[in-house]
Amino acid sequence: SSGINALYQVVKEHSNHSDKTKKTIKYLIKFLVKIGVLFKNNAFNDSEMLIFTKLKNKYKTMVLTVISFYEVKYTYDQKILSKYVVSVFDLLRQLLRRHMSPKNIERVELVQTTLSDGDLLDSIFDYENVTPITQHLPIICDRVRSLIDDDKL
Repeated sequence: SSGINALYQVVKEHSNHSDKTKKTIKYLIKFLVKIGVLFKNNAFNDSEMLIFTKLKNKYKTMVLTVISFYEVKYTYDQKILSKYVVSVFDLLRQLLRRHMSPKNIERVELVQTTLSDGDLLDSIFDYENVTPITQHLPIICDRVRSLIDDDKL
Protein backbone atom coordinates (compact mmCIF):
# COMPACT_ATOMS: atom_id res chain seq x y z
CA SER A 1 0.00 0.00 0.00
CA SER A 2 2.91 2.38 0.60
CA GLY A 3 3.88 1.92 -3.07
CA ILE A 4 0.37 2.78 -4.24
CA ASN A 5 0.28 5.79 -1.92
CA ALA A 6 3.62 6.98 -3.28
CA LEU A 7 2.38 6.51 -6.86
CA TYR A 8 -0.74 8.48 -5.97
CA GLN A 9 1.40 11.33 -4.61
CA VAL A 10 3.60 11.34 -7.72
CA VAL A 11 0.62 11.56 -10.09
CA LYS A 12 -1.09 14.15 -7.89
CA GLU A 13 2.03 16.34 -7.67
CA HIS A 14 2.53 16.12 -11.41
CA SER A 15 -1.04 16.72 -12.56
CA ASN A 16 -2.30 19.06 -9.84
CA HIS A 17 -5.70 17.39 -10.36
CA SER A 18 -6.68 15.53 -7.23
CA ASP A 19 -9.91 14.14 -8.72
CA LYS A 20 -8.19 12.78 -11.83
CA THR A 21 -5.45 11.28 -9.67
CA LYS A 22 -7.97 9.57 -7.39
CA LYS A 23 -9.76 8.11 -10.40
CA THR A 24 -6.53 6.92 -11.98
CA ILE A 25 -5.37 5.11 -8.84
CA LYS A 26 -8.87 3.79 -8.13
CA TYR A 27 -9.06 2.30 -11.63
CA LEU A 28 -5.56 0.84 -11.33
CA ILE A 29 -6.45 -0.86 -8.04
CA LYS A 30 -9.72 -2.08 -9.56
CA PHE A 31 -7.85 -3.71 -12.46
CA LEU A 32 -5.36 -5.38 -10.14
CA VAL A 33 -8.11 -6.73 -7.91
CA LYS A 34 -10.09 -7.90 -10.95
CA ILE A 35 -7.09 -9.81 -12.28
CA GLY A 36 -6.50 -11.39 -8.88
CA VAL A 37 -10.13 -12.49 -8.51
CA LEU A 38 -10.29 -13.85 -12.06
CA PHE A 39 -7.01 -15.72 -11.63
CA LYS A 40 -8.01 -17.16 -8.25
CA ASN A 41 -11.34 -18.34 -9.67
CA ASN A 42 -9.70 -19.89 -12.76
CA ALA A 43 -11.78 -17.61 -14.98
CA PHE A 44 -9.10 -17.17 -17.65
CA ASN A 45 -9.24 -19.44 -20.66
CA ASP A 46 -6.05 -20.92 -22.17
CA SER A 47 -5.32 -17.99 -24.48
CA GLU A 48 -5.93 -15.54 -21.61
CA MET A 49 -3.53 -17.52 -19.43
CA LEU A 50 -0.87 -17.00 -22.10
CA ILE A 51 -1.64 -13.28 -22.08
CA PHE A 52 -1.55 -13.31 -18.25
CA THR A 53 1.92 -14.90 -18.32
CA LYS A 54 3.13 -12.34 -20.88
CA LEU A 55 1.64 -9.52 -18.80
CA LYS A 56 3.27 -10.76 -15.62
CA ASN A 57 6.67 -11.10 -17.32
CA LYS A 58 6.43 -7.72 -19.08
CA TYR A 59 5.33 -6.03 -15.84
CA LYS A 60 8.23 -7.55 -13.92
CA THR A 61 10.67 -6.43 -16.63
CA MET A 62 9.20 -2.92 -16.51
CA VAL A 63 9.49 -2.78 -12.73
CA LEU A 64 13.08 -4.03 -12.79
CA THR A 65 13.83 -1.37 -15.40
CA VAL A 66 12.38 1.33 -13.12
CA ILE A 67 14.51 0.05 -10.24
CA SER A 68 17.58 0.02 -12.47
CA PHE A 69 16.91 3.59 -13.64
CA TYR A 70 16.61 4.59 -9.97
CA GLU A 71 19.70 2.75 -8.75
CA VAL A 72 21.99 3.59 -11.67
CA LYS A 73 21.84 7.35 -12.05
CA TYR A 74 21.61 8.89 -15.50
CA THR A 75 20.47 5.66 -17.17
CA TYR A 76 16.81 6.68 -17.42
CA ASP A 77 15.39 6.51 -20.94
CA GLN A 78 11.88 7.88 -21.37
CA LYS A 79 11.24 6.04 -24.63
CA ILE A 80 12.12 2.67 -23.15
CA LEU A 81 10.04 3.13 -20.02
CA SER A 82 7.06 4.60 -21.86
CA LYS A 83 7.18 1.67 -24.29
CA TYR A 84 7.07 -0.78 -21.38
CA VAL A 85 4.12 1.01 -19.78
CA VAL A 86 2.19 1.01 -23.05
CA SER A 87 2.90 -2.67 -23.71
CA VAL A 88 1.86 -3.66 -20.17
CA PHE A 89 -1.44 -1.84 -20.57
CA ASP A 90 -1.98 -3.30 -24.05
CA LEU A 91 -1.66 -6.77 -22.51
CA LEU A 92 -3.93 -5.73 -19.64
CA ARG A 93 -6.61 -4.65 -22.12
CA GLN A 94 -6.30 -7.96 -23.99
CA LEU A 95 -6.55 -9.91 -20.74
CA LEU A 96 -9.58 -8.09 -19.39
CA ARG A 97 -11.48 -7.52 -22.66
CA ARG A 98 -13.79 -10.53 -22.14
CA HIS A 99 -14.30 -9.81 -18.44
CA MET A 100 -15.00 -6.08 -18.35
CA SER A 101 -17.34 -3.63 -20.01
CA PRO A 102 -16.13 -1.39 -22.84
CA LYS A 103 -16.32 1.54 -20.41
CA ASN A 104 -13.90 -0.18 -18.04
CA ILE A 105 -11.59 -1.00 -20.91
CA GLU A 106 -11.59 2.75 -21.73
CA ARG A 107 -10.51 3.33 -18.14
CA VAL A 108 -7.47 1.15 -18.79
CA GLU A 109 -6.61 3.67 -21.51
CA LEU A 110 -6.95 6.55 -19.04
CA VAL A 111 -4.56 4.91 -16.59
CA GLN A 112 -2.13 4.04 -19.40
CA THR A 113 -2.16 7.59 -20.75
CA THR A 114 -1.51 8.99 -17.29
CA LEU A 115 1.30 6.61 -16.35
CA SER A 116 3.07 6.64 -19.73
CA ASP A 117 3.11 10.45 -19.95
CA GLY A 118 6.64 11.49 -20.87
CA ASP A 119 6.58 14.61 -18.71
CA LEU A 120 5.49 12.56 -15.69
CA LEU A 121 8.23 9.99 -16.27
CA ASP A 122 10.83 12.72 -16.77
CA SER A 123 9.79 14.39 -13.52
CA ILE A 124 10.10 11.10 -11.61
CA PHE A 125 13.63 10.55 -12.86
CA ASP A 126 14.89 14.12 -12.51
CA TYR A 127 18.40 13.32 -11.28
CA GLU A 128 19.36 16.97 -10.96
CA ASN A 129 16.64 18.20 -8.62
CA VAL A 130 15.05 16.95 -5.44
CA THR A 131 11.32 17.58 -5.79
CA PRO A 132 8.20 16.25 -4.10
CA ILE A 133 7.87 13.89 -7.06
CA THR A 134 11.42 12.52 -7.00
CA GLN A 135 11.19 11.91 -3.25
CA HIS A 136 8.57 9.21 -3.83
CA LEU A 137 10.68 7.13 -6.20
CA PRO A 138 12.73 5.44 -3.43
CA ILE A 139 9.51 4.42 -1.66
CA ILE A 140 8.05 2.95 -4.85
CA CYS A 141 11.27 1.11 -5.69
CA ASP A 142 11.77 -0.21 -2.15
CA ARG A 143 8.20 -1.53 -2.01
CA VAL A 144 8.44 -3.17 -5.41
CA ARG A 145 11.87 -4.61 -4.58
CA SER A 146 10.40 -6.20 -1.43
CA LEU A 147 7.56 -7.70 -3.48
CA ILE A 148 10.11 -9.19 -5.87
CA ASP A 149 12.24 -10.48 -2.99
CA ASP A 150 9.15 -12.08 -1.39
CA ASP A 151 8.23 -13.59 -4.79
CA LYS A 152 4.88 -11.78 -4.75
CA LEU A 153 5.34 -9.98 -8.03
